[in-house]
Amino acid sequence: MHKLRVLIVDDSSVMRKIVERSLREAGINIEQVFPAGNGEEALGVLRQGKVDLVLCDINMPVMDGLEFPL
Repeated sequence: MHKLRVLIVDDSSVMRKIVERSLREAGINIEQVFPAGNGEEALGVLRQGKVDLVLCDINMPVMDGLEFPL
């Protein structure tokens, strides 16, 4: 099975860890997790390479999840 590269976007580091742990406990085959604290940070991660899954919070500072261009 293909291992996923996951981008988790949330301004709360605790929530990012909870999401990652939940994915792993659900048996999702994860190769790497990229954390981002807002939409601008997430865009920087996306510019660096391919991710398979983006999980994005809506309410964040700087660039929120509704402004984040997916």
